[in-house]
Amino acid sequence: MSKTSFSELSQCILSYHDWLKVDGLWDLLPNYQKTLSDKEHWQIIIDTWSMSEHNSQIHNRDKWIDILTLRNPIKYFKKNLKNSIKVYRAGDLNGFSWTLNKEKAIEFQKRYTSNNPIYYSNKIKEVEIISKEVKYEDVKFYNNLRDEEEIVLIP
Repeated sequence: MSKTSFSELSQCILSYHDWLKVDGLWDLLPNYQKTLSDKEHWQIIIDTWSMSEHNSQIHNRDKWIDILTLRNPIKYFKKNLKNSIKVYRAGDLNGFSWTLNKEKAIEFQKRYTSNNPIYYSNKIKEVEIISKEVKYEDVKFYNNLRDEEEIVLIP
């Protein structure tokens, strides 16, 4: 474990704009594989994930899949999850981000359904709330840094 490597990589990622943090992580994380512990590896992924926007969009998908499959997930970031977990999402089945909280999914539904140009241009789109059962081993990590009770999966 190297706190120096972890700090160095964290500082590099912080220098990227929120919309580009995945690019920085994708470029840099493979170079730190020999010096980061599993916990540090996943912590930097979770920190970057939390600071990034639109992680499920098409231009980020392949990079996130590469990042999320560099190492196996660890129990530390999946504490207190059951073997079978009901998760919710506003949108479609192809997203990485799910929540344990149906009310949080409804908040996202409202955000995405409104005429918000950040999410959709010139058209109001009907966004469904979907749910599914997932297995513990399919979860990459649990994250509640933004009070979203977020479960991250590879679609």
